[in-house]
Amino acid sequence: MVKQTSLLSDLQSILGPESVLPPEQHAAFAIDGVVPQAVVAPATVEQVAEVMRYAHSEGAAVVPWGGGAMMHIGNLPQRYDIALSLCRLNQVIEHEPADLTVTCQAGIALDDLQRHLAGSSQFLPLDPPDGERATIGGILAANASGPSRYAYGAARDFTLGMQVVTADGRITRAGGRVVKNVAGYDLCKLYIGSRGTLVIIVEATFKVAPLPREERTLVLGFGSPAEACAFAAALHRRGLTLRAIDLLNAPAAARVGLPLSRPYALLLWLAGTPLGLQRSHDEIAAAAAGASVPLSPVTGDEKAWEAARRLAMPVDSHLLCKVSVLPSRLPELVSAAEAISSLSLLVRPTIGVMYASWPGTVDVGEVVRRMRAATAQMGGALVVESCSSDIKRHLDVFGDPPPSFDLMRRVKQQFDPRGILNPGRFLGGI
Repeated sequence: MVKQTSLLSDLQSILGPESVLPPEQHAAFAIDGVVPQAVVAPATVEQVAEVMRYAHSEGAAVVPWGGGAMMHIGNLPQRYDIALSLCRLNQVIEHEPADLTVTCQAGIALDDLQRHLAGSSQFLPLDPPDGERATIGGILAANASGPSRYAYGAARDFTLGMQVVTADGRITRAGGRVVKNVAGYDLCKLYIGSRGTLVIIVEATFKVAPLPREERTLVLGFGSPAEACAFAAALHRRGLTLRAIDLLNAPAAARVGLPLSRPYALLLWLAGTPLGLQRSHDEIAAAAAGASVPLSPVTGDEKAWEAARRLAMPVDSHLLCKVSVLPSRLPELVSAAEAISSLSLLVRPTIGVMYASWPGTVDVGEVVRRMRAATAQMGGALVVESCSSDIKRHLDVFGDPPPSFDLMRRVKQQFDPRGILNPGRFLGGI
């Protein structure tokens, strides 16, 4: 381990004093109570590369840092020498409205990018929670998504290219800046979701979409998760102008402030042209009436969906888990979760994702054990996205390594032979 005094001195000589934060600011970059020895904020991609060349030569552990919105996800760090903040790499590099593409630096906050794109009546169809803090690099590294995944897919579906810095300080590119550009391996798909363990993402190019001309939000009440999921699947098959479908149980609906006459609320986000939206609304209303399902409009569409997105964020000392199963198994999964104790549930019924949040009073170890057993029986996977650092000392938040873990380790060895990028925080301690 490099001594802190020499580490700070070396980094200041590489970047200049203005790019190295003083020790009194280091606590803001703590991960589960572990504070880095140094925090740097490079102003250019070349400076990021210089930091990584130095870290590689010294064996110093580096954690890439965007806005900190998703740093609660992951195991305890094995080592944490340098927090590498990308906050100064926050510019839109190129936007081609006619081509529906945009290239930006990884440190730009999602909301800032959306405001830029809105000037051309376009948007990036990524909407994880906390867009004010969440940066493009962090979103890609975590493969984070939101309700719009229903209509547009996840980040891998519309990321065209990336510029990255490797663990040994090389600057490389994957993909490109036009839609038809990939020959050979699409490394972008490998980097997305790698959680900063393979490379540092410094730039990304995306396909963007036109902003919907009109939006509307509806809420429907159901007596059981099976009824709600079946209704959602029927709507999906109709090909309506739906941007998102979320299912909330009563505690979650109360947190969002939704009107609820039955135990489960199906939240529908309609978006598109006025005529298309009206047709979809009429079909949904007719289907709801035929099934004797109460339907209500929701005022303040964006506020309602932002509140719903925040159900996927940690709250105080709550336990937050993300569970993925086949959509057909979701009703069974909801029942298994609610059998444990009272909790808030946010379910994406046509995607097969459920966010479950229990209060801090539960026995976290027992809840995770029971939920993992139920999920395994359904062929799914569970990630503990937020819990106390004491709990993390006794479990891998990503669960047992899959059969492909040996391949994952070999990929990690190829990209980061010295194990300096985010060591220990991913599955199996990678």
